[in-house]
Amino acid sequence: MISPEILQDLVEMQAKYPGSIDLMKLKECLQGAYGLADEQVARYLQQVRGEIELRSRLVELVKNYLENSKSDSAGVETLHGAYFSSNPPQSLTPEQLQEILIELSSPLTGYLGRKGDRFYFLRPLLEGDDLMARPRNPVS
Repeated sequence: MISPEILQDLVEMQAKYPGSIDLMKLKECLQGAYGLADEQVARYLQQVRGEIELRSRLVELVKNYLENSKSDSAGVETLHGAYFSSNPPQSLTPEQLQEILIELSSPLTGYLGRKGDRFYFLRPLLEGDDLMARPRNPVS
């Protein structure tokens, strides 16, 4: 069972960020739980929020780098250097960074644009009041 608050968080997350909830991972959370599965699902939602925050940070990084350098696009190596000089929340290899940048530049997401192996800013990932600012059930 899931409490109505956790279910609402799941629905809001999926509505605001389509595709952010991986149903197979959610199923794994629910299979290991007996009774109320709130803690497991809250941990999963916290992980999803972290992934969205990382992607939002990368979109902002591209935007800020291009504005500051007065460039129209930047390559992965340049962005990797800028990422590490920005006090990153987690370590990423250039390959991991490139995978996330490609994901963010896909036609389904459209936060970044891509010309060959270079990326440019299109629109922010997080705007205004977002789900990241209000986790309901923090898990320690």
